[in-house]
Amino acid sequence: MNEENLVNTNVEDNTKFDKMDKPLSIVFIAIIPIYASIIIAIFIFPLARDLFWIEGWVFVIFFAIYAFFSMYTLNKKNPRVIRNRMKFRKEKKMKEAKSEKASISDKFILPIFGISFGLMFIISDLDHPFNWSGAFPLWLEVVGFIILGLGLYIIHLSTLQNAYASKVLDIREGQKLIDTGLYAHIRHPLYSGALGMIIGIPLALGSWWGLIPAIISILGLVLRIKYEEKMLLTELDGYKEYRERVRYKLIPKIY
Repeated sequence: MNEENLVNTNVEDNTKFDKMDKPLSIVFIAIIPIYASIIIAIFIFPLARDLFWIEGWVFVIFFAIYAFFSMYTLNKKNPRVIRNRMKFRKEKKMKEAKSEKASISDKFILPIFGISFGLMFIISDLDHPFNWSGAFPLWLEVVGFIILGLGLYIIHLSTLQNAYASKVLDIREGQKLIDTGLYAHIRHPLYSGALGMIIGIPLALGSWWGLIPAIISILGLVLRIKYEEKMLLTELDGYKEYRERVRYKLIPKIY
């Protein structure tokens, strides 16, 4: 390759890099939380049969504030992760068959997670008019919101610290091992945050029965970690040594 080609290649690479790291429109950043909150409200209140359900409105407002804060901060400090998490297509063919199999596992794990997560909402909402959980303690609802808030904050920090956090199991172009911040203590902090979110939602909405599909969602996350680790061991340089240094997957000193 001659010198002119080398220069052209570097210019193309830099252009691509700059595009991924360019902040998105502030209008887009504002619209996404509003849109998501409206969808949640449309989903919650008809099932709850109560437009004035306090826990429901606290949840919607709570989520809207978090979503805007998170999107705004990520767009300012790490817009690449927003673009990566908007993608649903895998970017790279795996090196080995076992890694490809791990990547394909999303075809059955994500539907299981999506269905159980949706059922968690549906059951928690229906619990309000039918009172399946009886006199649910107010203090436990408060604890649920605290757990939910902590989980969402961990998700935010994880995406802020790892620009390659993605919804699909694959290795992004130019992806490097992240072993600082939360990743210095647990290998999958994004899933740790999701764990808090999943447990927090039915508690915040006052439903014992909503915890049943929540547990199924958590088992789906644990199963996904198993496949993800197989992929990372083969595809991501340094992951084997990182796994030996950082022993815990989700919860420090426990798991």
